[in-house]
Amino acid sequence: MKVVSVKIDQFVGCYYCDPSNVEIRLGNVYIIQTQFGLDSGKVCKMPFEIKSAKNTGKIVRIANQDDFKKMEKLDKKNAKALKTAQDKLVRHKLPMKIFSAKYMFDENRLIFYFTSENRIDFRSYVRDLAAVFKKRIELRQVPYREETQMLGGLGICGKEFCCVHFLPSFNNVSIKMAKEQNLSLNTVKISGVCDKLLCCLAYEYDTYTKLRRDFPKEGTKVKFNVNDVHREKYIGYNLPSSGDVAGKVKNVNVLRRTVYVEIEGEHVLEIKLDKIKKSGVFNVIK
Repeated sequence: MKVVSVKIDQFVGCYYCDPSNVEIRLGNVYIIQTQFGLDSGKVCKMPFEIKSAKNTGKIVRIANQDDFKKMEKLDKKNAKALKTAQDKLVRHKLPMKIFSAKYMFDENRLIFYFTSENRIDFRSYVRDLAAVFKKRIELRQVPYREETQMLGGLGICGKEFCCVHFLPSFNNVSIKMAKEQNLSLNTVKISGVCDKLLCCLAYEYDTYTKLRRDFPKEGTKVKFNVNDVHREKYIGYNLPSSGDVAGKVKNVNVLRRTVYVEIEGEHVLEIKLDKIKKSGVFNVIK
């Protein structure tokens, strides 16, 4: 089947829609029919073929001026609905956080997004909301990373969150990636606003992994010629006047292509990688 991808709100990924009988242009906003009712979204990928997809929508028409005015009106209603839901939540004392509200374009359904550590029985809370709004109420639990992506903001780099700006999907990130890049292993320093490991840890991981194959492992004993050391940088170090020096790899700098070698259990020297490597084999001391 032929579909287009439509970006709805700030969610990761796009919604597949049937573009039949509607002229499609990239970046235009359209009114679409979803399984939950009418909604609006921006086309983020032109028509392409897929084998099958669940819960696909259908593009109804391109959004007009009246539609945009209604979207602005709904934004204000969403803000009021969110405040009401948060006030109600305090009374119900449920361990969850309501952070976003959304009226469907046809206003037949009101969706609240929340985060929580555990499963929650919120049936009485939903009944309370339904009595207030006189709409079909739906509560959707989302992961913390998606909460941050929906709310948006600036990262520690000073730029817009990657998940908001360009990421098509979330990366799998592990502490191993930080270790491989010689970054701090303090999770506070390498975590984002969502309290999860920074997505950008995955961007250069493959490159670092590939480059590290050229380096000796930490703890490996190696040797190098003392003439390859900038002696003026190590005044006071007890280095011989010539010949080979043995040491143990303390750390490596992948980008500088250097190896930090500890000698005599006291001094650490920074040696260029090619000075402790010959014919593709490290001068490992057995």
